[in-house]
Amino acid sequence: MVLHITLDVASRYILNTPLPGTIEIVINYHMIIIGFLSLSFTEEKNRNISVELVADLLPKRVQLRLDVLASFVSVVVFGFLTYRNWVEAMKKFDILAFVTQGTTDIPIWPAYFVVPFGCAMVCLVALYKLICGLTGVKSGLDSELFDVDELTVPGEAA
Repeated sequence: MVLHITLDVASRYILNTPLPGTIEIVINYHMIIIGFLSLSFTEEKNRNISVELVADLLPKRVQLRLDVLASFVSVVVFGFLTYRNWVEAMKKFDILAFVTQGTTDIPIWPAYFVVPFGCAMVCLVALYKLICGLTGVKSGLDSELFDVDELTVPGEAA
């Protein structure tokens, strides 16, 4: 996305000719891809937005049950979103949806398939976490990025 916009700006000021459809491509492709394909990454890493006001005070067993419940709700919600967005993507495919920028038609129907794909990936990660939570098997997901509190300054005692 950055490269595309940079090329558009450079083309506009150096060649006095902007790249056609840059705004439409950024809105209909780049932003959707960045937004929906990163959802499964955040689910895998347990980095979704959360507020633990009460949950941290509960016993570990209750916290684990809440995690299982959250995974179940995620599977249901993202399963529904996958189905509903797949139906919408198929509608856009059937009509070969496009936007017109000047005299150029830019097909946007392929971008509609990114949304159900991203939701399906989240659903699969949540389903895996649900199965692990119900069976008591340790998840093989790489759910640890790093803990900011554990970072030390070089030369400083840990």
